[in-house]
Amino acid sequence: MMLLVRLKGYCIAHGFRRMLCRVSAPALFVWCILPQCIASNFRTWTISGVYLTRDGQLDVDLRQRNHGTYWIDGYRMSVTKQTQICWHRTVLQFGSVLGRDAQPIPQVDASSPCEIAPPSAFGERLWLQYTGVQKYLDAFKPEMKVVATRIDVWNSDNNEKHRFVPHTTATPTWQALCASTSPHQLLYPNEGPIDVVCDAKVNTYIGSVFSALLKSAAIKTDAPTANQETPKFYIVKPFTVRHNFDFETIDGFLGDTVIAVYGHPVYERPHAHSTVRDIVYAQDGTVLIADTALVHLRNEAQCAALLAYSLATTDQDISARLFSVQHFEAKKMSFNSRENGTNNAQYTGKFIWNLNEQVLRLGIRQMYLAGFDIHYATFAWTVEQGKRIHGPAYQPNQHMPWFATYAFNYISQLYPDADYSKLKRGEQEYAQFLEELRKADPEAFEQNK
Repeated sequence: MMLLVRLKGYCIAHGFRRMLCRVSAPALFVWCILPQCIASNFRTWTISGVYLTRDGQLDVDLRQRNHGTYWIDGYRMSVTKQTQICWHRTVLQFGSVLGRDAQPIPQVDASSPCEIAPPSAFGERLWLQYTGVQKYLDAFKPEMKVVATRIDVWNSDNNEKHRFVPHTTATPTWQALCASTSPHQLLYPNEGPIDVVCDAKVNTYIGSVFSALLKSAAIKTDAPTANQETPKFYIVKPFTVRHNFDFETIDGFLGDTVIAVYGHPVYERPHAHSTVRDIVYAQDGTVLIADTALVHLRNEAQCAALLAYSLATTDQDISARLFSVQHFEAKKMSFNSRENGTNNAQYTGKFIWNLNEQVLRLGIRQMYLAGFDIHYATFAWTVEQGKRIHGPAYQPNQHMPWFATYAFNYISQLYPDADYSKLKRGEQEYAQFLEELRKADPEAFEQNK
């Protein structure tokens, strides 16, 4: 019910969308809240998802059908003798139309075609398409331990990111752009120039936090042996967006999931003519970090949380999947659900919700393995936007946003014995970074007042 209250507040604040919100509130209830209420009554719920893994040991264990519990998609997922494991020699095909499970891929069930024997060799990247059973402690507290009923293993196309979105010209690295005699600006089709902050110390610091996240601190012995790459990133000054869907934000916000013209829901964040002051993703997978977001942070752990979410978003092609669904153009006169977008109209809200939860799970997991204080992950999206937190960052309160509730639930279940005295906060390191950032762009601090 708290989610409906927040949605009502959003509708009041945006009077021109009140009629749309009257429709979207019940829809969001059906997408997100009703399943959890049902789960509360029956205590279990069937979930599904996709997860890109580079864990070679997990590949071996699935091939040998070794029963056990594994880290899959941020869950502690049990593979039992009843789990159906299916292998596919083809590449998992993502599309622009959502299915009943709010995924832009064909849904699998017990009767779906299954190849039992695994191929002799796969690439380094595997897509795991899973279904499982999840219990609920109450209507808003899902257990983070899932029992897998079926796992489909698909090959991965190394160029798949470029299949999801319209063609875009590749951008140089920040080092190459800043070394150029040309204006230090990013140029995207149909958008105005975006000013890049070229201070070497500022960029190097952010790069070092990214690198730290990719190196396990050996806190846990079951850390995956993945070879994840640092995404291409730029620290930029705030900029105005000219068109919807040229950039995407994943930050826990659900208020823009409204029923638009012709009944098709959209997630317009950042929407046209708005000013970007946090982290967004470009169509080529680049992470754009507005320096005004960095000004609001108070320690390295908060910064690591935002960058861990960015790693999850780019590594799992989450923003690419979102771009693909958002760029779908419905055929209004068609009776074919895949052409007229009926599925997208029904399931976009749940799709956005699922992507946010996936980013939270994977980001917190990556933070913990890197040795950062994961308590600061819970409110990172709130702090990024300059909003104040009432009470300590490590204690839940009754006014916290939904994603903080989800994150606290995740941490309390999977890391109940975490020794926080050994986890990094990095107040001093971040204070030194802020001094460098102040020299590079004093205006960012002026906007923070």
